[in-house]
Amino acid sequence: MSAPRHIGVVAVGGTGWMGGANYVRHLAAAVRAASPEVRISFICGSALREDWQDVAPLISVPTRPSLLQRLPGRGAPLRRALERHGVEFVYPLTYDNDYNLGLRFPIGAQLGATRWAGWLPDFQHRYLPELFSPEERRRRDVLMSALAAEARTIVLSSDSASQDFRAFFPEHASKATVLTFATTPFDLRADDAAHSPPRFFLVCNQFWKHKNHLAIFDALRLLRGRNVRPIVLCTGQLDDYRDRAFAETIRTALHDGDLGEQVKLLGLIPRAEQVALMRQAIAIIQPSLFEGWSTVVEDARALGRPCLLSDLAVHREQGPPGARFFPPREPEALAELMAEAWEHWPAGPDREREASATEAAKARLAQVGRRFLEVVEMRNDL
Repeated sequence: MSAPRHIGVVAVGGTGWMGGANYVRHLAAAVRAASPEVRISFICGSALREDWQDVAPLISVPTRPSLLQRLPGRGAPLRRALERHGVEFVYPLTYDNDYNLGLRFPIGAQLGATRWAGWLPDFQHRYLPELFSPEERRRRDVLMSALAAEARTIVLSSDSASQDFRAFFPEHASKATVLTFATTPFDLRADDAAHSPPRFFLVCNQFWKHKNHLAIFDALRLLRGRNVRPIVLCTGQLDDYRDRAFAETIRTALHDGDLGEQVKLLGLIPRAEQVALMRQAIAIIQPSLFEGWSTVVEDARALGRPCLLSDLAVHREQGPPGARFFPPREPEALAELMAEAWEHWPAGPDREREASATEAAKARLAQVGRRFLEVVEMRNDL
């Protein structure tokens, strides 16, 4: 069987899950960097079309009402679209393909002859069950099990996640393969002058509980007792779909801690503005209690900017140059690192480090693309 020359990349995520959206966009860029002759099309259901209207070529698939999804022949619009456009391989299909494509397990027949591989980003619900309802935990377990049973290959984004998959689904351990991802190199020819203070730390995460913003606020209060007052800028939506009241918890913590002059919530900002801030920041802080494979860390690597990272196995695995680590539940340790960086580290941009990081990012992106094509080829051998 010949190698696929037309790969359909499924649009996952969007404004509600920027990590998933960035993963898909960077993967498409990686394949193009590794093998420009391979055609890449984005496959998007109607529910996410607004978030993906800037990509091309875009194969649009109508999303059907849930009642019709239960009828025989469901999935026919997607199958017809794949056949019409000559898509030979589809990725990523996850444990939940309903919200974006209207697919429910089993999904193989709904794809016709098109080959595919599954992707499991992480197993956060197993490590932080308190952040999920019992129903959501059960739902994820059931759907992940269905994907593991049906897929020929399950792609994991890190060795850490692969180890988890093998432990949680030992009967399907042989299906696991690791594909880390990398950031598309940035065009740094122009200075995107962001309106920002001369010195600041940057946090680029949506305000979900596991992103652990409160640890930064605790560290700032500790530093205030030492008369050290860093500035922290935060990008990302102030919303946690699992706990709609968490936004108010964030606001209350800032108000009660009198941190309004030190912490600025910028919301969801354009990518160019975020990159400009990353270039200028003293360091990027990632205090998460759990991560899969962090796009933020990859962005920082591609820009040559230092990071203060929670001491997670996956953060160690990513290992960006110059990263410093702290226990995520010990704000005292984070405060020490912030104080040192605030007093001694220079703000950016650092042109020399950026140039070196850009060249490394180009090579890394192509390497990821080649590895993905190996995964595609592996499916042809089965």
